Amino acid sequence: MNITNELKFSLKREYILCSNAAAFYKKALKKFEQKYHLSTQTFLKRFEAGQIGDEADYFDWYAFAKLLVQWQKTQSALRSAVQ
Repeated sequence: MNITNELKFSLKREYILCSNAAAFYKKALKKFEQKYHLSTQTFLKRFEAGQIGDEADYFDWYAFAKLLVQWQKTQSALRSAVQ
């Protein structure tokens, strides 16, 4: 596929947006991990198994973890397209 310079520029801008979003969610996840002394992976297993409470923080933590994965997938696809 032949990509024009304008399209490459737009894709690179989107890649930066994804990078910034991923960094935001990583930072947010670290705060939850520190606050609750639990890794995000362990939290997700417990949350999805219903073994953890229903605090608002837990729903934010869950959503942020899922959003991070989506941003990283998009970032990966954009990286492949621009190279």
